[in-house]
Amino acid sequence: MQIKITSGENYAVLGLDGAMLNSLNKNNTEYLWQGDAKYWAGQAPVCFPITGVLPNGEMEAFGKKCTMKRHGVARINPFEVFEQHKNSVTFVQRSNENTKRDFPFDYELKIKYTINGDTVTNEYIITNTGKDKLPFVIGGHPAFNCPIESGEKFEDYKVIFDENITKPCLRPDHSTGLVNVDEKFDEMHGGNTLPLVHGLFEEKDALIFENCEAKSATLIGKSGKGVKIEFQDMNNLLIWSAVGNAPFVALEPWTGLASCSDEDGLFEHKRGMTILKSDETASFKFKITMI
Repeated sequence: MQIKITSGENYAVLGLDGAMLNSLNKNNTEYLWQGDAKYWAGQAPVCFPITGVLPNGEMEAFGKKCTMKRHGVARINPFEVFEQHKNSVTFVQRSNENTKRDFPFDYELKIKYTINGDTVTNEYIITNTGKDKLPFVIGGHPAFNCPIESGEKFEDYKVIFDENITKPCLRPDHSTGLVNVDEKFDEMHGGNTLPLVHGLFEEKDALIFENCEAKSATLIGKSGKGVKIEFQDMNNLLIWSAVGNAPFVALEPWTGLASCSDEDGLFEHKRGMTILKSDETASFKFKITMI
C-alpha cells in the first residue's frame, strides 16, 4: 500500500511497508533513489531502536538481551496508518510479540511526513508504553538519485554544509559495520564542501560526522538540482553510497551511531542514547527540501 501526499504539483509517496519514503517528486523529476538490488535495494528505511549494527548483532539493555539486525526492528515490522490528510500522513507501530523477541521493550513509534512547498518534514514520535525504561536511538536513511538530472554524472555533485567541518569524521568497517574510534579521516580539510567521487566509498563505508558542527547539508549538481537536508534535532550526519559505482547518495541524520570500539557493551550507554521513563514521549524532526 502506498499513500501520496501533495503540495501543489510537488508530491511524496510513502509506503506502508516500513513507513518510509518511496518517491520525492518536483516538476516531474524524481529525487529519491528507487532501489536496485545491484547496488542497494533499500530507499529510505527508518532506523529504530538502533542505527547501524550491534557487535555480533546483540547487546544487553538494562539486563535484557537484545538481538537485532542492522538498523533495528521498526523497518521489518508492520505499521498502520494513524492519520492521513492531503499533505501529510502519520504511520504508527506498536511493540508486539515480534518486536519484543528482538527488542524486549514496549513502545509506540509514530512516523509523520508533511509536505509544504518543496519541503518534506520527517517526524519521529516515540512513546514509552511500558513500565520499564525505554532506551533507543533513531535515524533516517534517505537515499537520493545522484545524478538527479540526465546528462550529469556522479562526480558532478558535491555536498555543501552550512558550516565548516573542522573535526575529522569516523568510518565504519565495510564487513562488520562497527566503528573504530581510533581511526579518523579528515575528508573535509576544514572546509564545508565535499566533492563526490565513487572511490570515497570503495575502501571504507559511510562518512560519519559525529556531533556535526553543521545543521544542514546540500547535495547539489552542476545543473543546480539537488536536495537540502536540515537536521536540527539530530547530532550526527552520515554520507553514504554503495560500492560498485552506485548512482545514489544517502544523507542520514541519526541521534546515535553504530557500535563503537570504546563503548562498554551496555546498550543504554551507547552514544546518543535517549532513555524514556514510563509514559514519556520524545520527538525528532529533519527536513528534506527538493531544489
